[in-house]
This record gives sequence, structure tokens and C-alpha cells, in this order.
Amino acid sequence: MKHKVMIAIAGTLFLVLGGALGGFCGEADDARLPQIYGAFVDDYIQKCEAKAEMLDSRSLNIREDAMQATVKGAYAQSNRSGMIKHLIENKVPLNAGRINYQLNQKVAESVHPQQVYAMFIKDRVDQ
Repeated sequence: MKHKVMIAIAGTLFLVLGGALGGFCGEADDARLPQIYGAFVDDYIQKCEAKAEMLDSRSLNIREDAMQATVKGAYAQSNRSGMIKHLIENKVPLNAGRINYQLNQKVAESVHPQQVYAMFIKDRVDQ
């Protein structure tokens, strides 16, 4: 008898959780997609800003990473809606790694780093 009750409970839980989590596993609503991608872009911007705070580090490598993060964050902030549109058009899966990869690709194809870094370094030296 105990065995049948446990199977019934497990089956009920499986059905309830399967129905509730089904929306997360499948395609998201088109109306919610910009909101979801927007949250990922905001997180991307926030991480860039956090890394950009390390511009005054004594390590050259960390300063270089901070400069790159500053440029990425500034571009993403000023082109947030374009970044979201890019993610929707390319139907990027709702996976943080894939979304960050696509955002990095978008920044790389839109920003010419040598010119930006040269201007950025000049501004930092003048201070």
C-alpha cells in the first residue's frame, strides 16, 4: 500500500512540476522576449561597469581589461534597444553564455577598438 501511495505522489508531483516548468523549457512568448533579453543586456552592462571600476589597478592586464569593459559597457548602454533587437532577430537561445557571446560579437563588429582605446588612453593621460 505504501508503495502505491508513493508512486501516486511522485506521479502527481511530476505532472504538476512538468506543467509549471514547461514554459521555461519551451519557446518564450514573443511579448516577453524583449523583457527577458533586456534583463540579460542590463546584466551585461552591469558586469562591464563593475569591471571598469578597476581602471586604477597597478596591473597592466587588469587596466586593459577595464578599458575594454568600459568601451563595451558604454556601447551597450547607448545601444541597448539595438542589442535587444539583434538578439531577437538572431533567435539567440535563452542561455547566458550564448547571449553574452552574441553581445560581445555585436560590440566587436560595431566598435573599432584601436581608435576607441587610443582616445580613451589620451583622456586618461591628460587627467
